[in-house]
Amino acid sequence: MRLPDSVPKDIFVLNNQAKQNMKTLKLNRLALAIIAAILVSISVTGCEKDDVTPKPPAGAVHIVDQRLVGKWMWTNSSDGAYYDNNGVYQGSAYGLAKQYNIGADGYGSCYSHLYSTIGAGTYIEVNISSQGFFESDNQGHLGYFPTSGTYKSTSGENRPLRADELWNTQTNSGKSDLVQKLVITKVGGRDCFQVTATNGTVDTFFKVP
Repeated sequence: MRLPDSVPKDIFVLNNQAKQNMKTLKLNRLALAIIAAILVSISVTGCEKDDVTPKPPAGAVHIVDQRLVGKWMWTNSSDGAYYDNNGVYQGSAYGLAKQYNIGADGYGSCYSHLYSTIGAGTYIEVNISSQGFFESDNQGHLGYFPTSGTYKSTSGENRPLRADELWNTQTNSGKSDLVQKLVITKVGGRDCFQVTATNGTVDTFFKVP
C-alpha cells in the first residue's frame, strides 16, 4: 500500500520498529518462562534417580554415614554468557546451586538457588528451602526426603512447598532427591563427595563451613 504524500515516511519505519521491539520482548519473556520452568524442574527433581534406592520405612530411625555430616554444596552454570546492550559481560546466562545440611541424626535441610538471565530486563531468581531427612547405605546411595519448605521467586511467588513437592511420611511416598555411586574423596585438596548418574554425569558436592 502506498502512503499518502502527507504522511511522513519515518512514521511507518518507527511503527515497524516498535512492533519488532514488542515481538522481541514477547519472545524474550517466553524464553525466560521456559528456562525458569526447566531450572525449577531440575531443582525440585534433583539428580538422576536410581530405582534400586530403598525407600525409608515410615517412622524409622534415619541412618546416614557419619562422614557425610555437615554442609555440602554443588554448583553449576551455563557455558553461555550474558552481555548487556553495551556489550559488557554480566555473567553466565544461568546458574544453579544446591546445599545439603546433613545432621548426625539424619535430619537436615536443602537449599536450592537458581537464576537465569537471557537479556536486559529479563532476570529471574528462584530460592527453594526445605527441611527433611537423609538416608544412606553402604551401596553408595544417598537420599534426601523433604517434608516441608518454601518457594520464593523474583516473579513475586512466595508460598509453602506443595504436597506434590514433598515426601509424605504417612504414605511413605512422594518427592525425593536420590543419588547413586557416592564416593567420599578430595578434589584440589578439598573434602567432597561425588555422585555418578546413570548417564555417566559426575556431580561434585564440596564440604563448606
